[in-house]
Amino acid sequence: MPMSLEVNVNGSKVRGSTSSYSEYETASVGTDFHIFGPFTGHLSQIFEKYEEDGRVCEKKLIDAFHDLNLFPSKSQIHEMVHCAVEYGSPCCDDNITFGEFCVLVDELQHHYNKSLPFTCPQSSLKKKWEHGTDTRRKRKESQSNFQVFLGGSCNPTTWRRDIAIPFLKKEVITFYNPQVNTWRQELIELEDKAKQSADLLCFVIDNQTRAVVSMIETAYLVGCYRQIIVVMNAYEKDEEILINGKQISQSERFDLMRVRNILIDLVERNSIPVFSDVHSALNCVVTCLHQGIRVQDLQLQHGASPVRYGHLEVGESLLKLRETFNSITCKHEGRMSFKDVQLAYKAMTNQQLPSNWLKHKKKSYTFEELCCLISEFKRQRPSTISTFLTKLLSPITWLINKVRGPTPVMESYNDDGTRDIYLGGSCGKSSWREDIAIPMLRRHGLSYLNPFVSEWIFNMIPMQVAAREKCRLLLYILTEESRSFSAMVEAGYYIGRGCRVVLCIQYLKKGSLVSGEHLSDCTIEDYNRGRMYLSDMASKEGVQIFEDLEESINCAISLLKETT
Repeated sequence: MPMSLEVNVNGSKVRGSTSSYSEYETASVGTDFHIFGPFTGHLSQIFEKYEEDGRVCEKKLIDAFHDLNLFPSKSQIHEMVHCAVEYGSPCCDDNITFGEFCVLVDELQHHYNKSLPFTCPQSSLKKKWEHGTDTRRKRKESQSNFQVFLGGSCNPTTWRRDIAIPFLKKEVITFYNPQVNTWRQELIELEDKAKQSADLLCFVIDNQTRAVVSMIETAYLVGCYRQIIVVMNAYEKDEEILINGKQISQSERFDLMRVRNILIDLVERNSIPVFSDVHSALNCVVTCLHQGIRVQDLQLQHGASPVRYGHLEVGESLLKLRETFNSITCKHEGRMSFKDVQLAYKAMTNQQLPSNWLKHKKKSYTFEELCCLISEFKRQRPSTISTFLTKLLSPITWLINKVRGPTPVMESYNDDGTRDIYLGGSCGKSSWREDIAIPMLRRHGLSYLNPFVSEWIFNMIPMQVAAREKCRLLLYILTEESRSFSAMVEAGYYIGRGCRVVLCIQYLKKGSLVSGEHLSDCTIEDYNRGRMYLSDMASKEGVQIFEDLEESINCAISLLKETT
């Protein structure tokens, strides 16, 4: 008599559409051998909703995960696809196959079940953060309260006047609008008080301005654990970017796209969703205020794209599985015998693969089939005898090198990966690291992380964050020969987080040459305004700020020796 099967998906049970393992296996016999049980059977139904020619593109991948109650960040999606393509996937650089999908789903569910906490960076100053929290609470209690602070891009955008203010008035929600016709110096203090006292911050980063200050401020507030709704109007890949009516250069275009990806990652790794339109964001403002829901707890039904465990690196299982397959077959397009499959399964799970689970053996298996097989059977509890034999026998150890693109250069460091100092800031043609910083650090016997790479790609963001947060001090040097936009956003976030940060800020000069481009007066004003905001915010938080490069490095060295 047929029995009902239930697949555990992210803690909830999903009833399978077939009745037994036999039916799944029988259906998969023939040219396609990808379904080995209820797990791969259920995933095949999800995959078919979004696939085209046997592949799911990156844009649809997040929807497929949402159907499984999995909510990865955009950076994690980039990383997954990169890991798939990096090691021999037959797909293009923005697609994955069904087997790869199974492995990635299994890895995400494993992370969700472990519920790994959001850890503090090694540079975190806990006492300072606790004091900052108390200060904000006291200030808020002594002030009149606006429910929503409308931050973000100002002129020439009109989103506040045209959309947000009419909507909030209709919902009877109080707000503070910092965009005024005539700006006065005394408005700085009033704006700061309104920002501190607001129950919810709503920041819109548009694509009509550089939004330098708005992005630094957003990163800082996220770092401060504030309740914030973020709207990001990202630039399209082939879209012309006009600022003040003038088309920007390719160099600056790349910088602006990169910093937006960095900010999205910082926001989402804190489980804060990023919205693409103001209307959806405002609806969630109402939901949060009227229902007392945290921004981090917004769901798909609220109109948000939630993120869970966005701080975790993903794709490692896929890399290990591909490396294992290549090691055994000695080539990318090889095939495995059944005994090879058993060997690969034990290398990945440290368990024996019960041969009786495969009632329809094949002479050989592709990498796709191996992905599906391991994803299915590793979820099944082995028998008591199998477990006993596995523990009794000496395990086979596989040394697998994880390859993830360009690797940051670093000096010697502790066994746990901790380094003394992160050398953040200006890159490009700037050589301050090699010429000044690294020799000084070596003389003092300090380890460091040099994040500079010859070619920067978006999927490097999670790797760089993971390495950066193992550093005991973060040094950001903004030279006068670089826009340093990404560095300003990163520094703002970690200052808000309460980390040990040292800044060296040099201002762009009239006629500055960056990446072979003479910057206009308007461009220089935008990036210098960001430097001024970062400097002012950092000084309020007690961060050491310098103009001289060597002085900032000496300060960092002194702080490290004090903490040691």
